[in-house]
Parts: sequence; structure tokens; C-alpha cells
Amino acid sequence: MPSLQIRDLPEPLHQQLLLRSRQQHRSLAQQAISDLQAACGQAPRERRRSVLLSIAERLRTHGPLTCTESPEAMVRSDRDR
Repeated sequence: MPSLQIRDLPEPLHQQLLLRSRQQHRSLAQQAISDLQAACGQAPRERRRSVLLSIAERLRTHGPLTCTESPEAMVRSDRDR
């Protein structure tokens, strides 16, 4: 697995990262990876896969959504707000 070394990290940034790692019960390296993933995002293919898996899980556990209003009525209601 590739590694990354950061030199001359500003002290306030180090303290912020350290605080976040303690709040999340992670190591400093785990928190840095988590923050980098959040900032850079996942690869588009992985993001789609993740969304599709979450939709499939929701359908499996809760079934399909049911709408009480027609799409037109919902759009009209939204525009009237």
C-alpha cells in the first residue's frame, strides 16, 4: 500500500487533526485518511456502487417508497412554498 509523509505540518492543523482523531476514536493516521477521503471523494465508479448498495439495502429492509401525492402535486406544492 502506498504511504504519504507530510513535513512541516502547521501546529494548529496538527492539533485539529489530533482532536478529531480522539473524538472519532481513531489513530492520527486513520483520521488523516478519513479526512482525505472525505475531501477528495471516492472514485465515481465506487461512489455509484456505494449508492446502489445503500438503495438495495433500504429496499430490502423497508420495501419500496409509496407516494400519497402525484409528482405534479408535489412539484406544485414545492413551487408554492
